[in-house]
Amino acid sequence: MLELNCMKIINIQKNYNWKKQAVDILNQGGLIIYPTETCYGVGVDATNFKAVEKLLIYKKRPEGKAVSIAVLNQKMAEQYVILNEKALNLYQNFLPGPLTVISESKHIVDQRLEAENGTLGVRIPNYESTLSLIKKFGKPITATSANSASKKTPYSFNDVINNISDKQAQIIDLFLDAGKLPQNPPSTVIETTINDYKILRQGQIALKSKLNQLIQEEISDSKKVTQRIASDLYKNEIKKLLKNYCVVVSLQGELGAGKTQFTKGMGKAMEIKEEIVSPTFNIVREYHGKNSTLIHIDTWRLTKNEDLRDYLSKKYFQPKNLIAIEWSEKVSDLINNLSRQDNIKIINIKLEHLSLQSRKVIFGIS
Repeated sequence: MLELNCMKIINIQKNYNWKKQAVDILNQGGLIIYPTETCYGVGVDATNFKAVEKLLIYKKRPEGKAVSIAVLNQKMAEQYVILNEKALNLYQNFLPGPLTVISESKHIVDQRLEAENGTLGVRIPNYESTLSLIKKFGKPITATSANSASKKTPYSFNDVINNISDKQAQIIDLFLDAGKLPQNPPSTVIETTINDYKILRQGQIALKSKLNQLIQEEISDSKKVTQRIASDLYKNEIKKLLKNYCVVVSLQGELGAGKTQFTKGMGKAMEIKEEIVSPTFNIVREYHGKNSTLIHIDTWRLTKNEDLRDYLSKKYFQPKNLIAIEWSEKVSDLINNLSRQDNIKIINIKLEHLSLQSRKVIFGIS
């Protein structure tokens, strides 16, 4: 029988102080077992050398075999990895959720968690207690299952305890018990640092049928073509979504890249009669089409002390409303929060200068 004297067990549904206790242990370099939407995972401070050493001993994992991290949101992920266009579209379309995205590491976490080629896997769990824990801790924790290789996937306390050794049990400082978890498949793992997507592990999210449509690119050599691309996107995709969702179009690109032209193209497809102009000085402009409403937002003038939410009405986030946000990278936290809501769909658009007249339009559709 295992010796559990060193392990503290907390029922997170009954103990309201569990987050503070978990954060204290993580700050001390301890090891915790915590619940996710896939299974119970092992968490240590991903930036703490001694804590990662403890994890590698627990997992019986040799150096050179990568371990993923769990973060709160895209903004936190960008502190630790470089997100290219392929990765950004996965973040916008599938996260939070059971997906691990492999990106180029910035080498801030303990480098033993990275693959030999310098990449790092990142997850944003779709599990509220885990996200709230990471938020309170303020740093990423490791995101690997609480079992050893070839052992049973752990969906409960007993699954963990009955399949580890005495030595492993003594390493666990805290078990955050959420009861028996649904027996979901593991996360899908996808590599984004090569020329095309590469699925390293097929898990809960079946991406194979979606990857061809996930990122689309078109070249525009004029304002008219940019508007046509936007109009086609509205007619082929957005119009259908608006029946049941509020659609947020996240527009990124340098000054003069064509963000407002793209919005004009969508407006024409919506049969808006007014001229659509950039709302730089107003922040928000509202236009009414035949069957839907366009809320056009420009965050360029927002200062660090201003919050876009102060300009937004709750009524905006209803079905039949299309919200186009220029310079959306300035409000990435807001967009990440919106992506978690069931009644909102996010479409990520990036416009890149190729020449004085030519633009590459890249879009990801959820």
